[in-house]
Amino acid sequence: MPIRMPGVGGGFDPKLVEQLIEVEKMPVESAKKRKEQYTTEKKEVDKLNGFLNDLDTTLNTMKSRANFFKMKVESSHPDIMDGLCKTDALAGSYEFEVRKLARADKQIAMGFPDKDITNVGFGYMEIEREDMSPAEVTIEPGSTLSDVAKQINDAGAGIRAMVINTKYNPDSFRLLVISEKSGAEARIKLDADTTFLEFQNQVAGQSLDVLFEDVPVTDIGNTLNELVDGVTFNIKRSEPGTRVQVNISHDVDKTMESIKAFVDKYNALNTFGHGQQVKDPNTGQRGVLSGDQSLSLVLRSVQSAIGESRVNGIKYQTINDIGITTDAKTGNLTMDDTKVKSALTEDYEGVAQLFVRGVGGQGIGETMASKLKALRDPASGTVKSRIRSLENVIKSQDTEIAKREARAEQKGESIRRRFAVLDGQIANMKSQGSVLAGRMGGDGG
Repeated sequence: MPIRMPGVGGGFDPKLVEQLIEVEKMPVESAKKRKEQYTTEKKEVDKLNGFLNDLDTTLNTMKSRANFFKMKVESSHPDIMDGLCKTDALAGSYEFEVRKLARADKQIAMGFPDKDITNVGFGYMEIEREDMSPAEVTIEPGSTLSDVAKQINDAGAGIRAMVINTKYNPDSFRLLVISEKSGAEARIKLDADTTFLEFQNQVAGQSLDVLFEDVPVTDIGNTLNELVDGVTFNIKRSEPGTRVQVNISHDVDKTMESIKAFVDKYNALNTFGHGQQVKDPNTGQRGVLSGDQSLSLVLRSVQSAIGESRVNGIKYQTINDIGITTDAKTGNLTMDDTKVKSALTEDYEGVAQLFVRGVGGQGIGETMASKLKALRDPASGTVKSRIRSLENVIKSQDTEIAKREARAEQKGESIRRRFAVLDGQIANMKSQGSVLAGRMGGDGG
């Protein structure tokens, strides 16, 4: 049954009823505001966790020797040979002479006018390779060049076949057979027997021939990855008589990038933390986390890692010694690129010990990484616990809001019903008064 709104018969102002209903909704609005405050706070804690994550990621590039050390290969003739090295490669200089490249054996058949019409004859073909047992391929009557190529590829004899179009008429199509491996021991021999295929050795397979510090070195391929530990040499072309100098050294520029990334991410975290204490010029309010204990603990932890990481007994004992200083007002780190690069160039190992575990101590990288791990531990970490706590509070606020909204709705309906009844009663009374007034000759006023 629809509820008749007051004001129709009794003269009640509908706004009065709605105002009373709004009063009942006030607890709902209060709960929503509390949720909004907690949600805003959680967003800021999430930002804090993001800054910690970014800093931790940069520390992964410098908390151990394998992470910190960056090595590079420089060749005097990179068109002849170059290389790649791992972080554990030893610095050194080596001399090479590339006398021969490793090559795969290649056989080519006589020409045919097409690849899939003309028959090549039939019979059997024997494929020999010095490092494998012979394989036989049966050529069926009516086979074309394409058929033979497929049969050779399906034989699993360590070779691959393809039909090429030389465009030299009249017989432009030829069968090219290539050993899958390079090196002298991978040479192939094709006995076409009764077929019309006649092969000639287009490229003779050969092994790599290199002088390394005047010592002959060979391999079946053009990559040397067992010659010097941690280094892979890539041979590109032969140049007998040309000496190639290859240097393995510390990559100072890449190391600089890692250190600078650490400084930047540290400053980003520090700036965010101290920014929470600064009053907004418009509102006069400090940041949402200005009084948050978890933020204070984070800042103390990362700052203490800088102070605790002092290495004794070596040239560089603190990061200040290599050109990274702390601003007394902001707490941010300032990096003098020229000074840091000079320190890395002069004593790479000494700089490394400031960041990684060494004979003089744990190093900033490992110290700070350990502190961040504790702060972000899913079970007991301060930051993770704070996020989990705020998530629970927000969920409880959602439950409270839902309850209060249901209660307010019920009370609103009750108010409307009561005023509707009262409005009807007053209207009825006014009607009766009018009737009486009419009988008595009055105006009912």
